[in-house]
Amino acid sequence: MPQEHPAEFLRALLDASPVGVFALDDAGRVRLWSSGAQRILGWAEENVIGNALPFQPERQIPADQHAELSLLRSDGATVDVEMRTVAWQGGILGIVTDISRQRLAQQEIRDLREKEQAARLQAEADHRFRELLEAAPDAIIEVDHEGRIVLMNGVAEKTFGYTRQELLGKSVDLLVPDQLRGMHGGHRARFEADPVTRPMGMGMVLHGRRKDGSSVPVEISLSPVRSKEGFRATAIIRDVTERTLTESRLRALREEYLRELELRNEEIERANRMKSEFMANMSHELRTPLHTIIGFSELLGEEVKGPLNTDQKRYVGHIHKDGQHLLALINEILDLSKIEAGKMVLNREMLELGAVVEEVLASFRPRFVAKSLEASLNIPGPVKVDGDRIRTRQIVVNLLSNALKFTPAGGSVCVDVEPADGFARVAVTDTGIGIPQAHHEAIFEKFHQMEPAMSGIREGTGLGLAITKRLVEAHGGRIWLESEPGRGSRFSFTLPLSKPSLSSPAAGGK
Repeated sequence: MPQEHPAEFLRALLDASPVGVFALDDAGRVRLWSSGAQRILGWAEENVIGNALPFQPERQIPADQHAELSLLRSDGATVDVEMRTVAWQGGILGIVTDISRQRLAQQEIRDLREKEQAARLQAEADHRFRELLEAAPDAIIEVDHEGRIVLMNGVAEKTFGYTRQELLGKSVDLLVPDQLRGMHGGHRARFEADPVTRPMGMGMVLHGRRKDGSSVPVEISLSPVRSKEGFRATAIIRDVTERTLTESRLRALREEYLRELELRNEEIERANRMKSEFMANMSHELRTPLHTIIGFSELLGEEVKGPLNTDQKRYVGHIHKDGQHLLALINEILDLSKIEAGKMVLNREMLELGAVVEEVLASFRPRFVAKSLEASLNIPGPVKVDGDRIRTRQIVVNLLSNALKFTPAGGSVCVDVEPADGFARVAVTDTGIGIPQAHHEAIFEKFHQMEPAMSGIREGTGLGLAITKRLVEAHGGRIWLESEPGRGSRFSFTLPLSKPSLSSPAAGGK
């Protein structure tokens, strides 16, 4: 074998190498450019020798560099390379390795891994979706643009009696009752034209058709779904059979209860009428002999038929006083009976309320004086009301009697009368024992009485304030109480002011 020149051998070795080799002098000019460099970067040796590197003409390549770069080829494309540089004879020796395929393979591997990861995530999502689909308490069905069933869960199978194999790909009209099937296509078209979610629970109960032809009451929620396969609709279907049966039973029970309640109310009304009639009759029957007893006791007290001794006068006085008291109680019972029976008729007229109150208060003054109570009346001016004179007087009498009864000796009772917002307001204020807050409402109920331990008094039927409240309300007014134990009480009531007649001078009449 002939001996080759070392430079020629080195050149042959460089040209045979798959890598590109170049050498730069200390001025950065190319002194060596191998066939591998031409193959990788595209520039021919005669075009680069003596010149700066064509892919990096303005930047000096440092020695001892190892980097992965994207370099510009002669055809304008880029190529991924690994470049190593070392110092050599005052210049730079560079080795360039084409790593485009390696990078392409790495990218393909990364893409494959990403696809595998995406596929795994999709598989997990699909699995989770299936789990959620099967765990749903309601039937779920998805249909495509043509109304074919493309998805359903186990509850849908149970609700309608079909298997998935029997329904998938079939028209959803199979689940629509025969009498409604002809209209269902139009409903689907309108929903697709206006795809707005229609929630469940709007009180609209529909019916579905089972495989055996029976009907099942359902509530349905519709939701539009946009997918790569086109428009789809998801229906969540709730079987409301049990709820419907429960509601039917509740309606039946409610109707039965209302019938029984109506019958009981009729019985109660009849009993109340009978009670009221009985009490009214008894009151009349009792009042007749009482009037006789009271009348004769008055005659005896006048000693028309001869003088009475001291004891006899005292006995006659007791008979007369207790007779009057018993007559007042009977009158209260009779009044309440009339009110409850709806037989109380008010004879309304224009009343000067201050005059009525002053008249009642004057009749009470001897009793106030006897108990050492101070009584006062405040009326700023004329106050005219639309009321029944007898019943208005009775209201004031009841309130003054109450104040007199529960105000200790040495106290005071004050009555105020004033107009207020279309009504006249009367307030009876005393310095009596007072009433706890817990009794403020109950005190206006029938037969309610303060406990003797609180009032020290047990007297009457407990009807006075109940009758007073009903009389006030019959006039269109209201009554209320303000009181605290030990600080007295204030009973206030209102009556509607009288409206002036159109023919009266005050109204402009002539």
